[in-house]
Amino acid sequence: MKNKLIILVLVLTFVFTVALGEEALPQLEKVNFSTENLSPIPSNPKDNFLPNENGFSHDGLFYHDDSLDIKVYHIRKYDTPIVVAFVQIASPYQLKTEQARPYPSKATMRIVEIGKRVNSVIAINADWFTYHNSGIVYRNGELLRNRPDDQYDGLAIDINGDLHIVRPMIESEFAKIATPILHSFAFGPALVMDNQVLEIVNRKVTYKQRMAIGQVAPLSYVLVATDGPDQKNSVGLSVPQLAELMHDLGAHTAYNLDGGQSTSMLMHKTKINGQAPKTMRAVGDIIYFTTAISNHNN
Repeated sequence: MKNKLIILVLVLTFVFTVALGEEALPQLEKVNFSTENLSPIPSNPKDNFLPNENGFSHDGLFYHDDSLDIKVYHIRKYDTPIVVAFVQIASPYQLKTEQARPYPSKATMRIVEIGKRVNSVIAINADWFTYHNSGIVYRNGELLRNRPDDQYDGLAIDINGDLHIVRPMIESEFAKIATPILHSFAFGPALVMDNQVLEIVNRKVTYKQRMAIGQVAPLSYVLVATDGPDQKNSVGLSVPQLAELMHDLGAHTAYNLDGGQSTSMLMHKTKINGQAPKTMRAVGDIIYFTTAISNHNN
């Protein structure tokens, strides 16, 4: 009897959701990888392995090999078109970052140019940390800048591929992370921490294009790129709305990255967000994922 009531509640919830015109949000479909075919991840990004062209779906929104699974969805929420990508990897070193030019250069490039250079399978713009001078910034295991700033929420990604919110972005908070850090970002604010949506305080509510990254499970991530008020039939999201969305997509930890006209999500060699895909602002850096199967180069 109890099971029948549960099923009835689920059915009614679905019916009311459809009736109200609300789209059910996609969720992570867990994939298990075998480690037998994995190769050591190249330390030099120019040596990253090429993806398997047969791993892409015909529409270019899905990719799968023995080390990497990507599923991309186009949804509509808050009167705004949104792109959601679930990414699962076999090794934490498949999650990488790359700058347009080595630090401390302030050079910029379009995301498609950076992504092509490093053989990314999926990539997003990061925090453009060279645009300002604050924050504690690690990239690919190297500390590039150590300028603590208690006005920033930071994001750190450790050698296990786990995301950590660092608030405020000062050395004592970084010291609480027991594992070595591969990457850190100085933008924010933090959106979700310990599976709780964070309250956004002392921030004017605006509706814009947004970019966010979140962790759903070990080595499993959700990337979100939203349209903004400059696009047709689009309102854009506020930061609190983005935080709610990331939580509803299953992220137990989530962080806001550079948005506005910088918002770019690249699948292989194609920008997949926004209504003018060929329009891309040059950015300072990207977050990207690569395959760990070397025989794609043969």
